[in-house]
Amino acid sequence: MVLQDFEKKIFKFIKDYKIFNKYDKILLGVSGGKDSISLLNCMSKLSHIYELELSVAHLNHGMREEAGRDEDFVRQICKKLNVPFFVEKKEVFKYASEKKVGVEVAGRDLRYDFFFRTLKELNYDKIATAHHMDDLAETIIYRIIRGTGIYGLAGMVPLEGVLAKPMLCVSLEEIENYVTINNIPYVEDKYNYSLEYSRNKIRYEISPKMKEINPSFQKSFFRLASTVWEYRDEVEKKFNERVHKTDENSYKIKLENDFFDSEVLRLTFLKFQKYPPNMEETKKVLLMKNKGYRNLKGLKIVKEKDFLIVTKDNNAA
Repeated sequence: MVLQDFEKKIFKFIKDYKIFNKYDKILLGVSGGKDSISLLNCMSKLSHIYELELSVAHLNHGMREEAGRDEDFVRQICKKLNVPFFVEKKEVFKYASEKKVGVEVAGRDLRYDFFFRTLKELNYDKIATAHHMDDLAETIIYRIIRGTGIYGLAGMVPLEGVLAKPMLCVSLEEIENYVTINNIPYVEDKYNYSLEYSRNKIRYEISPKMKEINPSFQKSFFRLASTVWEYRDEVEKKFNERVHKTDENSYKIKLENDFFDSEVLRLTFLKFQKYPPNMEETKKVLLMKNKGYRNLKGLKIVKEKDFLIVTKDNNAA
């Protein structure tokens, strides 16, 4: 099979960072936009090389009238490529209001909850999303603005637990060229352009200013991130030193009162296939008094002197 330069670049990135293994079963998160449709097309080709099994998960977010159209569009693409299609419909605005969180956070939580549940039901190995180099740069900028530690400067990583991001090595411009050259259809989401959302303010107001200073600023952020990825490997080692799995549903974390505590705790969430809490939530957990406890993202966390006991809450919704 002949691969295009765009596909070769992703193929090399997958090999370099050992993102997928031969015979992996991969759930692709596909919204229908140019990013995720590029992921679907590219992975459909690479699946023959790696002998991968692919399925697609699509969250109908109910945020606009065209959501049903997007769902039908992705379903038809999957049918054409002979890829199994799974869909779930949620009301993001309603969820955001009930949980008192922003729409961006609500959408992310619902999306990943759906992805993780589907992964488990299918007994698949990994979830792949279409995050790219521009997303990586924007995430790092966002985290710097909000305040982040060294670990957070990684922005995103190629593989974190079961979460895979094989397109971090390509820019949005490269994706746009790929769909244009190959005449690949996709849908647009008007919320991608709304300046009500922080990410879009960065993309359309801050990033262009950075591009004036350095036209290849995304690559600079990529180099920064790749350096931090090496640091995260060290965090994994700390996790193995400090965390003991007491049973299938529980981990015991030894706290050392250093900056690795927060990183190890966040990594524990990923071991449970849960999206990690942000830095503020993590800090609240670490500052709990002895015998204190919190329920967070379906996990119960109890403080016992210098230990945290993290247990899956089977009663959580």
